[in-house]
Order: sequence, then C-alpha cells, then structure tokens
Amino acid sequence: MINLLATERKDEIKAARVNVILVRYTTIVVMAFLFIGGALFVSHAVLTDTMAYNESIIESNDIKADVYSATQQQINGLSAKLNDTKAILNQEIRYSQVLVNLGQLMPPGTVLGDLTLNTESFSGKSTEIKAYAKSTDEVALLQAAFQNSPLFIPPVTIKDTGTSQEIDGYPVTLTISVILNRAGI
Repeated sequence: MINLLATERKDEIKAARVNVILVRYTTIVVMAFLFIGGALFVSHAVLTDTMAYNESIIESNDIKADVYSATQQQINGLSAKLNDTKAILNQEIRYSQVLVNLGQLMPPGTVLGDLTLNTESFSGKSTEIKAYAKSTDEVALLQAAFQNSPLFIPPVTIKDTGTSQEIDGYPVTLTISVILNRAGI
C-alpha cells in the first residue's frame, strides 16, 4: 500500500494519537485522585462521627462514675478498716487453743499443775509450768515432748524436781522453764 499523505500530515496524525492517549491517561489519573479524595472524605466523616459518639459515651460514663465515687470512697475506707481488723485478729492469742495443744503434748502419767498465761507469756520471756508425774521416766518423756514441740522455743529446761503429795498418784513434781512460740499455736 502506498502512502500518499504528506510527511507533515503523518506527523500530525501521530501527534493526535499521542494526544488522545495522554488525554485518556490524564482522565484516568484525575478520576483516581477524585476516587481517593472521596474515599478519604468519607473515611474522615465516619471517623469524626465515631469520635463524637465515643466522646459522648465517655462523658456519660464520667457522670455515672461521679455518682459512684462517694460509694467507692466508702468501700476503700471499709477495706482499710477490715485490713486493720485482720491485723489485730492475727495478733490475737487463743489461750484455749494453747491449753488444748499443751494437753496434747502431755505424755501418759503426767498432769499439768500451775500455769499462768498472759500477753507477756508470748513476748519471748520465760514462763514456768508446774507439772506432776508418776515417775522420773515420765519427766524425761515430758521434757522430750516439750523440746520437740513447735509450741515452745528451745531450749526447754527443767528448773526444779521434787516430791510432793499434792495430787494422789503423782509423787514427782517438776517446774519447767519454757518460752512460748506465738507462731506454734
């Protein structure tokens, strides 16, 4: 095929085709920018509405929290008082429990005589226990039982032994020096 068009005309046709392609690309780019701008505008609007809604919820919760703040202060005060009470109760000494534990330590053939329990007895000072036994064998058993008990802080010492007829059937008397252990109760 013979091309009879002038060279200038051919160049103009090529330039026209390039211009059409450039216009199409420019249109596509402008439409993409418009789409992205629209998407950003819609996203901004949705996020702004969500933020306003959440701020209103926060304000309503703050109002509700202010209503309950007095109650929360009362709860905190009561909790502090309960902690103080717990500390006091932990310091309580149950003398009946001490006597039960002491009675369980006594080997057969021994009985308790005199014992004075007070707060000073649990302050690390030595306390004396008077006991009676049927024989000297039971005295050794009693000392060993006291020595191995968590109720007393070692050493458990026998201060005095003797004979007495205060309790029938228990002729041996002894005085034991012990330091009571508060943690062993």
